[in-house]
Amino acid sequence: MTYLVISLTISPLLAVLLYVYLKYRFPEGYFKLLFKSYFWGVLSSLIAGVFFFTAYKLSYIELKNLRRILFFSFIIIGLGQELGKFLVLRYLILPSKHFKSPVDGVIYSLMISFGAISIFNIATIVIYPDYDMSTLISSTIISMVYAVIMGFFVGLGKTRKNRLIDSLSGLFGAIFFHGVYEFIIQTNDRLLLWPFLIGSAIITFLFILKSIQISDENK
Repeated sequence: MTYLVISLTISPLLAVLLYVYLKYRFPEGYFKLLFKSYFWGVLSSLIAGVFFFTAYKLSYIELKNLRRILFFSFIIIGLGQELGKFLVLRYLILPSKHFKSPVDGVIYSLMISFGAISIFNIATIVIYPDYDMSTLISSTIISMVYAVIMGFFVGLGKTRKNRLIDSLSGLFGAIFFHGVYEFIIQTNDRLLLWPFLIGSAIITFLFILKSIQISDENK
């Protein structure tokens, strides 16, 4: 029961914590776009739903062999979930005048991700009541890696006026990391899990540092 409650509340709670921190750090900041990001993140989950429903109808969620596991991990889950978040970040949030740098990209991308995952977790529990809740919790935490990668590159594109290449780099980077994680979960390969988690944490930390550095230089 405890894991169930955590699974359902962890994503909204992380969104609240991010808002509280930013409100404390920048009391005069503009937060309307932050709320908008979360709301559109919730709606972006519809695209993931379409991918999953289509895969279900075509029996592609029956993971009989390695090829199907790869397809499911990178296309149905990786592309299906990250595409919706990307479209929101790139076409609804990025054009705002309040979106100025990679730091903004990371922040708004995280908020979009929290919104989407709030729905993903509910849907997973409804569809698969016996799903491992600890895996659901870890998936929520690791999703911040994909959000940081996507947000950094999309924000970098606005800074460098090179939006197409940088935005696609963010999208495919998020898909790749999401796909690798899902593949590890589906194959239950614990030998790869810890190196992936440690490597992802290091990469995420470096992207955050770089985004802060770029923002400081632009100021």
